[in-house]
Amino acid sequence: MKRLLTIVVITFMLAVFPHPSSAINHEPDRLILINVATNQLSFFENGRYVKTFPISTGKKATPTPHGDFKVINKYKNKKYHRKNIPGGDPTNPLGARWLGLNNKEYAIHGTSREGTIGTYESNGCIRMHNRDIQWMYERVPIHTRVIISSFYAAPELAAHQHGYRVVSWNAKTVFPEQIGVLTVTDRTQVYWQEPNGQFTRIRDSFPNETFVVYSLKREGKYYIGNNLYIIDVARASVKYTEIPRYIIVNQYKRIKGVR
Repeated sequence: MKRLLTIVVITFMLAVFPHPSSAINHEPDRLILINVATNQLSFFENGRYVKTFPISTGKKATPTPHGDFKVINKYKNKKYHRKNIPGGDPTNPLGARWLGLNNKEYAIHGTSREGTIGTYESNGCIRMHNRDIQWMYERVPIHTRVIISSFYAAPELAAHQHGYRVVSWNAKTVFPEQIGVLTVTDRTQVYWQEPNGQFTRIRDSFPNETFVVYSLKREGKYYIGNNLYIIDVARASVKYTEIPRYIIVNQYKRIKGVR
């Protein structure tokens, strides 16, 4: 009886007081990274880089604020109240879509002046081509994190430096247990490893062909999966690039449920 009562109490407590990680996982795993230095906006989803867009940001007198924000509202064809221009009007400076931030009246929105994208001429908001903000609107939920900064690093590295657990590399998916990428600079051979340990040549590679590498032995043997190897002891016909350690760490932490 006591054991049954204990189980009932624990079940009730878990229902009323969920584990802290469950609340964290309800946050959208998206990131909007805005680079004021280059007037570019990069979008990430589930730790992976997706796409970069050209934008327009604030002029010198009304700069776009830097910081860490969230999307708090979304509108289609938002009315421009300052001049009483209805939503959907081709002269409406807010354009086709609006993603409002938790900082006064700043937002990411479309524009009625497509030719200004890439310049510094807004009142602080982030302007996008209408086709681009419509693409974003469909993929960005409320509470999506928005980082506004100035930097000259690759978007994936900058996102990592701002605390987002990036698991893509050079805009490509990093597979579990992958340690690097091999690019063949000259024709070389692909080998199959027999059960007895012997290597059998099965085909020639193509110049500039790339392979995912899962392990590397000192004698120039690159394991590329499915019991296949590229062997170049002199390393004269291949170029090997190692995945940054932070990508592998981020991958491990995401598997463990840590964002």
